[in-house]
Amino acid sequence: MKRSIGALSVLTLLGAATVVPAGAAKKAELPADVVRFHILNVGQGDATIIEGPRDASGDRKVMIVDAPETRMAGNESQHVIEPYLRNKLDDGPRARPILDVDYVIPTHYHLDHIGSTRSKEATGIFYLWEALNIRVGKLLDTGLDYDAAGEGEVNYRRWVKENRVERETLRFDQQGEDRQIDMGEGMWVEPLAIGAKVEGRGRVVADKWLSTTSQNDFSTALVIHYKQFDFFVAGDLSGYLHESWGAWYHSIESAMYPHLRRLELYRVNHHGSQWSTNYPFLQRIQPLASVISAGRGHKHPNEYAIKRILGFEDYWTGKPIGSDIFQTQNDGGYLMEEPHPHTEKVQHIANGDIIVETDGVTSFVVHVPGREPYVYPLHPDKAQVAPPKSVLEARRREVDDFDKADDWGRVYDRDDVAAGRVSGPTVDDMGGAD
Repeated sequence: MKRSIGALSVLTLLGAATVVPAGAAKKAELPADVVRFHILNVGQGDATIIEGPRDASGDRKVMIVDAPETRMAGNESQHVIEPYLRNKLDDGPRARPILDVDYVIPTHYHLDHIGSTRSKEATGIFYLWEALNIRVGKLLDTGLDYDAAGEGEVNYRRWVKENRVERETLRFDQQGEDRQIDMGEGMWVEPLAIGAKVEGRGRVVADKWLSTTSQNDFSTALVIHYKQFDFFVAGDLSGYLHESWGAWYHSIESAMYPHLRRLELYRVNHHGSQWSTNYPFLQRIQPLASVISAGRGHKHPNEYAIKRILGFEDYWTGKPIGSDIFQTQNDGGYLMEEPHPHTEKVQHIANGDIIVETDGVTSFVVHVPGREPYVYPLHPDKAQVAPPKSVLEARRREVDDFDKADDWGRVYDRDDVAAGRVSGPTVDDMGGAD
């Protein structure tokens, strides 16, 4: 059960750290074995910074998942992310002239996740790549080479080609000496979906529908493991078959069911859109806390998504479980002002950046500006040090084709709607295509 405790108790749980409120300007010095996840307040967009454990030289590996441009504020990479990297991270000497970012992973190619090059000043990941005082080690993307719905993917490929950008297609297997991502001792990154491909199933969207499928469906889904702590992040991943603003969503969440395991922290898909975070998905991952980044423009998060997250139950027993929600801001989205009546879980509005710290063994701590830290004991599960059996079996059989997939559950498509096998909802929650 979650407890809210004072800073002194947090020091006891996580070691002799200097705990600094999320809104403070001073860098926080952490014990070497404590890692941090930063969910930045960037309005209607996503930006997550991950700090790995400190190595023998005093450095920490740094990963950025998504870096947006928003229609309301503009270049968040320059005005939010770059200052944050310089002032808040515990990575090497203070005030050093060059910022080292080891990995940048764009989940998909919408401007509220990657920015754009449409103006004189590049924004998002394009700004981070070109800035003189930032050095990016690896750019890892979905490798898409076809025109899915929306211009973002076309613009991204043009930028890669014209600027001869060194980028790599993200691979599923991130263990072993040849892995692309090394975040430090005790931490590994597990991709579950890359460009609408799910390991062991191949691409779960039929080829003939690719050109009319929302970019959201191609979002990269990652679980980042640190000892016994597990964090899920997947951009705007979809959980329902639905037509929205001329494009289609598919339930990529459902396609991953066999690979999903219980975890501690969930970075909520698609800013809490109605068409993501389906109920069975929640029952598989059972997060203790969930974080949402949303702002003005699409009325995110949606009432149905919030109530699902706060109030989901155990599939087998019906026991209320639910997950507390921590949200960067609320600007037009749904807000449940009272605790959920069945689970007592609460939707917290941070009005700022959200920082999560963990030693991966005892607990994790959620910091929001101006409040006492929220501390959660970890699930009593063993550390996930290898992919689930479903993945290992798929690799053994070398199944990587949609038509060869076993009966792991259907991922319905427009053919099924036309044939009357399923219905595709047509009423939007203002989530749009972003």
